[in-house]
Amino acid sequence: MDFIIAMVIQAFALSLILISYDIACQWFVNLFHRMDEHWPAALRIPASTQLIPAIPKLHEPMHGRKNHQQFSLNFIPGVGKSDMETPERVWAGHNGLGNATKTQGPGGRHDVLDDHFGFWNWLKYIGIGKTLMSRYKAALAERNRQVEGHRGLTSSLDTELVGRWEAVCTAWEEDAYPKSCENPYQTEATCKFTISSSKDMNLLLFIAMTEAEVRKEFAEDDEVRLSAGEESLHDISPSAFVFLGLELEDLQCVISFLLCTLIF
Repeated sequence: MDFIIAMVIQAFALSLILISYDIACQWFVNLFHRMDEHWPAALRIPASTQLIPAIPKLHEPMHGRKNHQQFSLNFIPGVGKSDMETPERVWAGHNGLGNATKTQGPGGRHDVLDDHFGFWNWLKYIGIGKTLMSRYKAALAERNRQVEGHRGLTSSLDTELVGRWEAVCTAWEEDAYPKSCENPYQTEATCKFTISSSKDMNLLLFIAMTEAEVRKEFAEDDEVRLSAGEESLHDISPSAFVFLGLELEDLQCVISFLLCTLIF
């Protein structure tokens, strides 16, 4: 891995490099030490080159260690909504090749796989203009929504508090890896939630519950209410109506995305 990174940097003379790697948090720890002790002088990275390690979004939640947000693509400026899982997507479209080529010899099977992967890449290349344009348009709309949401939130908060938050976030973004400054994205566990009333206890339990558990609890509440003799005014319960509304909202988002994809 070190050799691959060194050769790419030497070939393209890059000054800012985002390295997406499944175990970046482990590989990056002693990287600079390995550079000084083991890398040939011709392959060493210039001091002006900035390296930003990131873990692809599918893999990152599995690490789950404290202060691990520095490797999350959700908090790295400039990456947009990239998940860096493109190398994994090729397998889903080629699962059928496993059964189709299992009777072939090693050489023939290798050629068939190369042909299919090459065709996959060709389709991606010829469609990249349409893909980037649709994503660009979607990103503009999402940018506008986020900017307005941020404006509405900050306008409702104390100006001094917002300034302190922005200072912490700016310091975090400018700090080199591995980051040592205060982490603005590290949240306390729910077990440290201060309970001062029964309302706080109910809120704590709700935070820790899954959607299935919430549905079950609402269903039990409906049964208790009906068994006590209370009549239901509608065929659908209030809780089921809320969940139905959330599902409709999700479907509307999916339909809007598909429409944008088809139009652009």
